[in-house]
Amino acid sequence: MKFSAVITLSLLTSAIAFAPAPISNASTALNMNNDQTRRAALFTIATGAVVSTFPSAAFAIGNASPTYENMKQIPQFGASLQNLKEKAGNPDTSEDALVGLRSFNKDPNFYTGYARNFISKSVKNDADGDARVGYIRQASKIVSSVQELLEGRQGLTGADASKEAVVRVEKAQALIGKFVAECGVEDARFGPYIAAHPY
Repeated sequence: MKFSAVITLSLLTSAIAFAPAPISNASTALNMNNDQTRRAALFTIATGAVVSTFPSAAFAIGNASPTYENMKQIPQFGASLQNLKEKAGNPDTSEDALVGLRSFNKDPNFYTGYARNFISKSVKNDADGDARVGYIRQASKIVSSVQELLEGRQGLTGADASKEAVVRVEKAQALIGKFVAECGVEDARFGPYIAAHPY
């Protein structure tokens, strides 16, 4: 149970990093230390509410077919990048984007591990080497790189850095779409994301 709670907390913080900001207070939405985030994390740990955010116990031990619920965090990660793209694409809001990026970069391999866990249930050997896990690994590296880009450590600044950030985020979204399309789960809820981010 302790292991599941730790994974859930990590999932929660990673998923919130780029979550769409509420209309009323966009500046604090990306703040991983805000009270709402802490309360949600504490509630999850205190109640053991793992099933809603992490694959079910049955799937975790390979007794059930993978479903939307087993891997929905991956397309949700992709959808959350829309908020990053909008903020990073505007030099006036790039500092807001950096807040989420710094949070993401505390555990940049989280979604790769999540994807590997999911794929390991459907392949006999070498889930880590599976091309689909590679899509998420590459997408995560791209997202991670946007922090240095916006901080001016990659030779671009201002509007040029913002333009490059948008290109990178769109590439990451497309890679996530490719994973979703090839993950083996057929669900109509994936359709809009895949259509919006063709690879």
